[in-house]
Amino acid sequence: MKPDYDVVVVGAGPAGCAAANYLATRGVDVALVDKAQVPGQKNVTGGVIYTEYIAGYGFEDAFPGFRAEAPLERRIVSHEVEILSSAETVDGKAVYRRASIGEASLLNSLGVTGFNLTGSEGYSVLRAKLDRWMSKKVSENGGVVVTYKAVEDLYFEDNHVKGIVTSSETITCNLVIDASGVTSRLVDRVGLRSTLTPERVYHGVKHVYKLSPEKIEERFGLKPGEGKAIFYMGDVMQGINGGGFLYTNKDTLSVGIVISLDSFLNRALNEMERVGKPIDILEGLESHPAVAPLLEGSELVEYSAHNIPKGYKTMLEQPYASGYIVAGDALGAFVKIGGLIDGMRRAVATGIMAAQAYLRASKEGDYSAKTLSVYRELLAPIYRDVRRSGRNALLTESSIAFRLAPRIMLWFAGEKAYGEAEARAKSPDVDAIKKIQDRTGLLDYDEDKEYSHIKVDTAKASEQRLKMWVSACPVNCYTLVLEKGVFASLKDLYKYNLNRRLAAGEDVKRAKSLAKVDTLNDMARARLNFDHVACVSCGTCGVIGPVDIVNFGHERDGHGVRFKYG
Repeated sequence: MKPDYDVVVVGAGPAGCAAANYLATRGVDVALVDKAQVPGQKNVTGGVIYTEYIAGYGFEDAFPGFRAEAPLERRIVSHEVEILSSAETVDGKAVYRRASIGEASLLNSLGVTGFNLTGSEGYSVLRAKLDRWMSKKVSENGGVVVTYKAVEDLYFEDNHVKGIVTSSETITCNLVIDASGVTSRLVDRVGLRSTLTPERVYHGVKHVYKLSPEKIEERFGLKPGEGKAIFYMGDVMQGINGGGFLYTNKDTLSVGIVISLDSFLNRALNEMERVGKPIDILEGLESHPAVAPLLEGSELVEYSAHNIPKGYKTMLEQPYASGYIVAGDALGAFVKIGGLIDGMRRAVATGIMAAQAYLRASKEGDYSAKTLSVYRELLAPIYRDVRRSGRNALLTESSIAFRLAPRIMLWFAGEKAYGEAEARAKSPDVDAIKKIQDRTGLLDYDEDKEYSHIKVDTAKASEQRLKMWVSACPVNCYTLVLEKGVFASLKDLYKYNLNRRLAAGEDVKRAKSLAKVDTLNDMARARLNFDHVACVSCGTCGVIGPVDIVNFGHERDGHGVRFKYG
């Protein structure tokens, strides 16, 4: 029986669109299936793309005319790392130390920043625009773009993948290319990847600010069409392994953080008086006197969160099975070296390689794992890159790199700087629930009133001593319910307990110690409340797991968050 399509590609991100477009332009009957109402609505990046990679596997190879036609924001003409100390108030002024590492610096030439590895032009992008454009190219070139379809399972015949299963139908094909991202359930279904855990992913949180092109160019010293990428390290990260970023777009600024999820969980538990939710770290960065003036007069228009695979810990050793190939973030094709966050061009390369593997297999009319093993050979340069990043990570991803090294650099090469003490000051007394409500209120959200894409056993969850889903969730899906109130972070619960202890007459030192004990005891006995409304589909709760308590899936029929920028 003839299948519905030759190839079904799952996910309309860079990898999926590249694979589908490459096949469509070669006459292959291909369907690109995406869970969003419009491709790009559920995708998020920082982000900067570097258009060239390996000869034959860049954006121009996947989408001829890419530079001329794609909705690129600004061409990045400057990369910079800013190392910032905490600011102190002296005589009404904020005083801090800063050190800058530019592209012309010795440290960059030694590979510390990663900027020397870009190897091509970089452009800032917004995924809502970019993914919509790429998927449109697939349609124009003869591919079928199917939206509103969350792929919930694979269709098997005799242990051979023969299609996909959505909430409403089964679609058959000769080959499934899984480009559904780091939260892919299909990889687990085939048995190619063990369950993701916090030490294997980065967690990103981002704000998008509206600002006129003229203001951006004046503020960052740019000409029309030019852009800048700034990466932040140092005390602004509050002891968490990771960094911040600021990218200039046409008329917006993308400001965010990328942190190791396991490092955040550790600090949120052991430094609960300082670290609440990821948004707190981002707010701290934005209110720093070195960053706040760059955002002056802008309007916050979007809040988002996303998980990113640590390629050196997630890259699949076997990226294929009979009738099935994995590409992009689902594969783990992601590299982060220093300030260089570099996944999208590798995603495109893997998409082209997946398409080429299909073309070779189709000549033989055989889509078995043995025939598709050619894909592993095509991926050889990707594996080399990822393994190299793993070796570099022994240094660049260590606590020494994120905490000790910045302080040493500030001591020897930093300079004293001054700023406004109250510049863009956030309200530290606003609890996480209100703070997140203000952010999710910016989002376009289509609630599914009949189906929850996250299955939570709240009884089992409430029995857990450590309920770290609460602090790690970038929104308010998870809260602790006690007679003391409802709390969306351990920090808020700790502040409540500290104030009670102080009101009871305890001295400050003892009150702080007892408040921590109270908070841990409260967390252990608290009832967990779960509500998926306003979920941004980052998948963090599923990574923390375990799967028998929290089982993360995907929204059906286009429901859920719809990012306007991404």
